[in-house]
Amino acid sequence: MSDMIVAQQEVLDADGRQATLLHFHRGQVLRILADSIALYRDRASVDDPLGNGVVGHELIPASLKLQFEPDSGFVREQRAGFVGLHGGAVLFIRPDGIALYDNAGNALRNHDPHWLIPFVKVN
Repeated sequence: MSDMIVAQQEVLDADGRQATLLHFHRGQVLRILADSIALYRDRASVDDPLGNGVVGHELIPASLKLQFEPDSGFVREQRAGFVGLHGGAVLFIRPDGIALYDNAGNALRNHDPHWLIPFVKVN
């Protein structure tokens, strides 16, 4: 999977920790877990036990139940800045950051985002 924003998708399922990583062309990586989403400076930062390189981190509200699929991880569909998640929630990659919405309609209208992880300029 590659487009103008997401260069690659990586699905991890090791030691009971399921994750989907979205690698952005500019080097940042978005990690999606069942209960949280984090933006990292680069791929090496994802594995740093001290959390160096974390740009932002947010919890997924309990009302949103993400589901993990072995082939695609938590991502159901992804086109440009739109990331549909298994379970119905949507991430929208905006110019100012990454926002979480209950569904596609809310994301496309920018209605009631749960939170926004702002992009921080990467050197």
